Amino acid sequence: MNSDEGKQKNRKKQMANVSKPIFLASVIGCLALYVPLIIMQDEAQGLVNLVMDKVTYGLDWLFELVGFVSLAFSLWIVIGRFGSVKLGTRDDKPEFKDFTWVAMFFCAGIGAGAMYWACVEPLYYLSSPPFGIEPMSAAAREWASAYSFFHWGFTPWAIFSVPAIAFAYCYYNRRKFHFKASYACSGLLGKRAYGKVGIAIDVLVVIGMMGGFATSLAFVFPMISCIISEFFGIPDTLPLKIAVGLFFTCIYSWSCFKGLYSGIAKLSNINMVMFIAFVIYVFLVGPSSWILSYFSDSLGIMIQNFFRMSFYTDAVSRSGFPQNWTVFYWAWWLSWAIYIGLFMARISKGRTLRAFVLNMIVTAGGGTMLIFGIMGGYVQDLIFNKGMDLIGIMQSQGGPKAIYAILDTLPGKTVIIPLFVLLLMIAQATGIDSGAYTMSNITSQEVGYNAEPKRWVRLFWSFFVYLATMSLILVGGMEVVKTSSILTCIPILVLQIFFIISVSRWLKEDFGVPKILVNDKIK
Repeated sequence: MNSDEGKQKNRKKQMANVSKPIFLASVIGCLALYVPLIIMQDEAQGLVNLVMDKVTYGLDWLFELVGFVSLAFSLWIVIGRFGSVKLGTRDDKPEFKDFTWVAMFFCAGIGAGAMYWACVEPLYYLSSPPFGIEPMSAAAREWASAYSFFHWGFTPWAIFSVPAIAFAYCYYNRRKFHFKASYACSGLLGKRAYGKVGIAIDVLVVIGMMGGFATSLAFVFPMISCIISEFFGIPDTLPLKIAVGLFFTCIYSWSCFKGLYSGIAKLSNINMVMFIAFVIYVFLVGPSSWILSYFSDSLGIMIQNFFRMSFYTDAVSRSGFPQNWTVFYWAWWLSWAIYIGLFMARISKGRTLRAFVLNMIVTAGGGTMLIFGIMGGYVQDLIFNKGMDLIGIMQSQGGPKAIYAILDTLPGKTVIIPLFVLLLMIAQATGIDSGAYTMSNITSQEVGYNAEPKRWVRLFWSFFVYLATMSLILVGGMEVVKTSSILTCIPILVLQIFFIISVSRWLKEDFGVPKILVNDKIK
């Protein structure tokens, strides 16, 4: 721990008061969304499927455009003259050591969902590949990891970086001492960002974040309960899922309760080490040389076809691939983007904009692709060289069963599987605790650099995430989980553009427009 980090940890934090309008409106909005799912489970399934179809096919172009614009904006920051702008004053130093800083970025952004999809996503792409490719063919194998890289690599982290830049610059440079989405829109909205319009923005952001967290946990809870069920030979029942959820909720609630320095930073460091150790282990026991070759090939396919994949809507054939996958993922990342942005802004004082963005896109994005490359390569080896019918297992018994079948092939599985469950819990806890902390920030007053939200507020949002997750699990079905993310992120889709415009205006106001030499004259 460096000296600044130690000072911040030991400094007594003030407890901020609750912002009643934002808090109450956010609670009512979340209840209105998730309580009907619990009460009207059968009716909700049909309605959810209908809404999912309308939104994904009607707004597919917009989701993809916003994703690409987010990447272009991030690259503009990195290579442009504003990249050297420091977050804070000239004398401000980074709070956290580089490893801890990177770990908190990485762990907050992916969570246990990365391990779930790293195992099962290639199975979906092999059985239902894009562009009309024949299932299980050589081309399908080549595209399987390439699309995983695309969905988890550079563009997702660029989506995260847009609000992160807006929040960080707004707070440290424009000196607006509140970590709220509304304040980051003030470059475009002006004083309206501090009134009723700002309250509406913050309420919609909390609802959107809740949808993103519930989506993640609705994948993770069943995965953990299934692994426990298979490992101990007990039935995988709803009470088991509820128990797993409650235990898990206690973990991230404790971390959120302890605060940023005592809980979240420590969990992130532990999680980063466990992630690295597990992925290296799979790499070493798997076909290591072939995995490296396959990773290189998949990365090349993604780079070569990046623009095609970025704007692929399949409007003619209407296979549904981009709607079911790319649109869903971009919506999911958008629903997480506000929280990621607020949290990463909070921990990045003293860094330059260039280092800030590169750490998100290159370090975190590249690390995520490495996880998917190693796990995807190991999965393909099991299918095509070991003869395992993982796709059949997934289609007949579900994704969690397929994941357990994969883990069951690892040497030392009696030790590895319990450690994998622990990794999942800590991995997701580092994301959800940060998210509950961020929602507490938004629904509180006067939360600045030296103030934290009240502990009961942090605990309230921690357990509300659990209730929202269980509502999705009770209704059941992947489409319900996906729809939760897509519907709740639509307001954030608009805010993403607001952030880009606000930051662009602020930078031009603070540093001016560069002079251009035309015909030997300065204009």
